[in-house]
Amino acid sequence: MKRIIFILFCLAAILSACSKDEGKQTQSINFGEIAPQLLRNASITLQATASSGLPVFFSSWDTETAAIEGDRLVFKQAGKVDIVAYQPGNEQYYEAPEITRQLLIRDWDPEKKVQTIDFELPDEWKISRDGQTIRLNAVSSSGLPVTYTLENTVYGRLLDNVLYVYHAGESSAPGDKIYDVQISVIASQGGNNEYNPADNITKTVHVIGDVFH
Repeated sequence: MKRIIFILFCLAAILSACSKDEGKQTQSINFGEIAPQLLRNASITLQATASSGLPVFFSSWDTETAAIEGDRLVFKQAGKVDIVAYQPGNEQYYEAPEITRQLLIRDWDPEKKVQTIDFELPDEWKISRDGQTIRLNAVSSSGLPVTYTLENTVYGRLLDNVLYVYHAGESSAPGDKIYDVQISVIASQGGNNEYNPADNITKTVHVIGDVFH
């Protein structure tokens, strides 16, 4: 009899848990790549959004290299560290799958040469007129190659040195009727045995235009 009561109790607990989850929706997180950073810049603000609109939280896998303070990532020493974005869900939404990004923090050597980056993008870009791609042409004063990071991947992606802007049908915001968004690209140069890393340069393009079909 005790065994039967125990089995019934377990079944009731399972049914109760299922009923609590009934009607819950899934959600996802958008968390772009993090550009390499300089230790002397001390910190950056992390940016991530959940499709549910719920707040996104962050954690660091190595707090001796970089620590989380709210939405700020504070640099402690040079090195690599994985940063996790997560959203635990609520009575309406399931927990979102976590997104992990790797951050490279670079040190500064006073014995090395200084370099800078020259990076220009149009302030505004009309996709209905100009197509879907913008070629990136940043150059460093050292002549070393420049790399790029896209701050938000909802409306575009980077392929080699080209910024590709999604169709509305491809984007993560299918309800949009027209484009009216900001897309930010970060240019970086990591230095070598002769040159220090350059300060990152961020350029933001205001993308507007009719939806493509």
